[in-house]
Amino acid sequence: MVGVTEKGSGSAEQRLYDAVAHWNPDTGYGLADTIHAACQALIDGLDSPTLRELAGASVHDSSWDVGELVTKSLEELEIPYPGTVPPGFALAPGGGVTRRPGVDFLRLEVSPVPGGAGGGFQVQVWVNGTEMTSAGAGLGMDPYDVLVPTNRLVAVSRPCTVAIARCDCGVYGCGSTDVTIARDGDLVHWDWSLEVPMMRGVSFVAAEYDVEVARVAADHSWETFERAAGRRVLTDVDRDWLLTYGLRPSWVANDYRDQELFRVALQIGGDYQVFVDTPWRGRSPDELAGEVCATLALPPSAWHATWRAIIPTLTKPPKIAGPSWRPARF
Repeated sequence: MVGVTEKGSGSAEQRLYDAVAHWNPDTGYGLADTIHAACQALIDGLDSPTLRELAGASVHDSSWDVGELVTKSLEELEIPYPGTVPPGFALAPGGGVTRRPGVDFLRLEVSPVPGGAGGGFQVQVWVNGTEMTSAGAGLGMDPYDVLVPTNRLVAVSRPCTVAIARCDCGVYGCGSTDVTIARDGDLVHWDWSLEVPMMRGVSFVAAEYDVEVARVAADHSWETFERAAGRRVLTDVDRDWLLTYGLRPSWVANDYRDQELFRVALQIGGDYQVFVDTPWRGRSPDELAGEVCATLALPPSAWHATWRAIIPTLTKPPKIAGPSWRPARF
């Protein structure tokens, strides 16, 4: 759902454009917002014969009929069709496009997930004092998905799309909010997609944005011992070495059956999962992570590992298995 609207933001043309962009004719999502935006556009001074028809449309009208009204209204008003305005630009009053100004403010925070669902922690996003992840898909992404091993919120000139929110159940894909991040000189632009939390993109002063993004990545005050060890492992493990054996790190966490065992899960393509467990034995996160990384730096045949076939027809262990590998039990 669209959780945040800002009636005073941008031009009348931009507000209508945003509403149309977020309408999905196939599902009906955003239809009421599009009709409301047409009414608001008339109040804001835009006018055309078909815009008046669109403002009088009903949510019970067919998507085909409403779609024709939308297309013709945009043509009459000389408003570009959604998808044709470059990221970071906005429609100017009276026509044309203009660079979006850096008038927005960003704050980021890692906080516990209510009830401990979905991995225990989330990266929450505030824009201009309003929390965006709950207004979008519902729950912020796990820090491992956004900040570790690399900070995916760092803005570069080439636009990149980052998952920023997931469903309240903890699963990205059940509910999803993405943001496309692009550096534009002294500005950083965010443009929302999927379940958008507000009806417009946002733009930040790049210097202020960089400070906030670096601050949240460097702040480890929220971490438990398990999370601190996980961050170190995901950051320090030699991924290129593992890839020579077809292995990719999948996730890290304490074993849910035994909190004194720290588990690294790796994947071999779509065929196998491999699990390497390391006992805590009263060690610090740095000490544990050091041992885990040292173990993973050895040839896999030397590991004490367990394995599980993702494809049920695979009954034999992976070819890289050593004599100490055993089938995993769940």
